[in-house]
Amino acid sequence: MIKLIIGLSNYGTLYNNNRHNIGAKFLYTFAKYNNLTFKKDKKLFSYISKFKIDNFNVYLLLPTTYINMNGKSLFAVANFYNIKTNEILIIHDELDLPLGKIKFKQMINNVSHNGIKNIVLTFNSNDLYRIKIGIGHPGNKNKVINFLLSNMSNKELKIIKYTFYSMIKNIKHIIYLNSCNISKFIFEHNKLIQLTKK
Repeated sequence: MIKLIIGLSNYGTLYNNNRHNIGAKFLYTFAKYNNLTFKKDKKLFSYISKFKIDNFNVYLLLPTTYINMNGKSLFAVANFYNIKTNEILIIHDELDLPLGKIKFKQMINNVSHNGIKNIVLTFNSNDLYRIKIGIGHPGNKNKVINFLLSNMSNKELKIIKYTFYSMIKNIKHIIYLNSCNISKFIFEHNKLIQLTKK
């Protein structure tokens, strides 16, 4: 069961709507949808919220570090609440997925995302779950940094909004790691996203 969800991000209003902050943007959307609020905890380098599923607490984490140091915040929060690595879900942007598509992964292997790399090094473990949200690729590796640190268009945001609500609707399957239902909803979601773009 997932007990802690982190949305990878750079901290600060300058980065709020960047593609690189899509993990945090999902948590903000989820919190708003469920009337949740985040509280700052300086000792844990984070903003934290929580909600209940069947009387179990699930924590939401927004780091107050840059994305390539998000592991510092995640490690502090996981230790404080006694949460194991296989009870953590990371939500982050993915260049190699088309805009709006999602992918669920259990183990972390051979990643290029600096935020993920930092988490693996900090925990000395790759036994963490993650959901990758596609942001597309600029088509040129020299344009990647600017692409990640820029905002999406209104058209792109409409697609991402649909992705967020699809994930919110199926959050219980995700929390309980129901692999059959997760696979089904992701397959159906990705098929609909593809049709939306045509």
